[in-house]
Amino acid sequence: MKKIIVFCLLCSFLFSVSLFKKEYNFSNEKNLSVQVFLSDRNYEHLEQYDYVDNGMGAVVFCDYINYQKIKKDCKNIAGVTFIFDGDDKVFEKVIKDLKVKTSEKTNRDFVGYTNYFDSSLNINGKKTNVQGYLSENKVYIGFPLLLGSY
Repeated sequence: MKKIIVFCLLCSFLFSVSLFKKEYNFSNEKNLSVQVFLSDRNYEHLEQYDYVDNGMGAVVFCDYINYQKIKKDCKNIAGVTFIFDGDDKVFEKVIKDLKVKTSEKTNRDFVGYTNYFDSSLNINGKKTNVQGYLSENKVYIGFPLLLGSY
């Protein structure tokens, strides 16, 4: 009987661990900055960050380490944009590393789906949760979409 209980507990633990998605780590990208879009106007966790009230919530400007703290403290994250130095090779590498299933793609932008981000939108009948854009020397990757200016 003990073996069955231990087996059931082990199976339920393994199943619950499989539900958590691993987030892609952008921390090694050159000159990385992060914009976190919060969906409400509760700013109690934001005193130590640069942020702008956009009328519907806040846009927090931070580095990757502070993004990790915000992610832990704030439950109202509507989207995140990662901005870093890069060219077309870096852009293509990120698409490959994120395992993006693109629904639209050019050599300068894409829209698609990745398992690295939980929520998604339905755009033109396709599940979407990541968008990217390549400017002159900057790569923009947004979850679920690029928000703000780029």
